[in-house]
Amino acid sequence: MNTELNTFEYKKWIEELKSKIHSAKRKIAYSINSQLLEMYWEIGKDISGKQEKSEWGSKFIEQIALELKHEFPEIKGFSRRNIYAIRQWYKFYSTKYQFVPQSVAQLPWGHNRLIITKIKDIDEA
Repeated sequence: MNTELNTFEYKKWIEELKSKIHSAKRKIAYSINSQLLEMYWEIGKDISGKQEKSEWGSKFIEQIALELKHEFPEIKGFSRRNIYAIRQWYKFYSTKYQFVPQSVAQLPWGHNRLIITKIKDIDEA
């Protein structure tokens, strides 16, 4: 048995194995991000709808934040500021789209927030 060949084959195989694992991790992260943005889309849609149909005051988003943070303390995205951003993000894209655009869903939430604060034209965004 040739030890050098076996060492080379092993190194090649282990690198391929590592590559598969890295690829799977990226796919998982993209999937989680996409699900998060779909959830944010639904939250933004619900909040916008309620605000348009109801006469709830300015404390509405603050109250939502308190309720959601209490129910889901392990989820960091339910601050008043982030819920306001979710609503703003939904309103921005919903002028043209019924669902989260696929290209938008592939971006991390922080990038999405930055885009809607810097760019006012939906086609440019």
